[in-house]
Amino acid sequence: MNVIELIKSDHRKVESLFSEMEKAKDSKKMQKLFDQLYTELTLHAKVEELTLYPSMRNYDETHDMVEEAEEEHTEAKELLEEIKSMSPSDPEFKAKIEELKEAVQHHVEEEESEILPSVSDSMDEQEMKELAKEFQEAKSKLEKEISAAS
Repeated sequence: MNVIELIKSDHRKVESLFSEMEKAKDSKKMQKLFDQLYTELTLHAKVEELTLYPSMRNYDETHDMVEEAEEEHTEAKELLEEIKSMSPSDPEFKAKIEELKEAVQHHVEEEESEILPSVSDSMDEQEMKELAKEFQEAKSKLEKEISAAS
């Protein structure tokens, strides 16, 4: 598996969580799903910033894409923190989740239609496999840190 496949897999998982949140009826279920979403998005963003983005800076074709992607990560992280301090019963909660969903969808769309194809054009299969290994190792390490912190 290469890094692009791993990233897309994370994207599908997050989309599924958003979908489940839209169907959730009670606050307890909503909170549980948000906690999962929070962990997934935080983990994914950190791992991309530690592995994919530094590699992208090495190529002319992808170098300039990193800044915008990092700005979008910052926006999502700020929304996540804002939502984390709310209760699912708060009237603003669902509106903020929707705002987060739109921000994440925009980022995913851009990443999958522009960034990842450029990464694929810039790096050979071996580099993408090595990056996938780094991505998985960083994710595994951070997962332990995040679960220990919560």
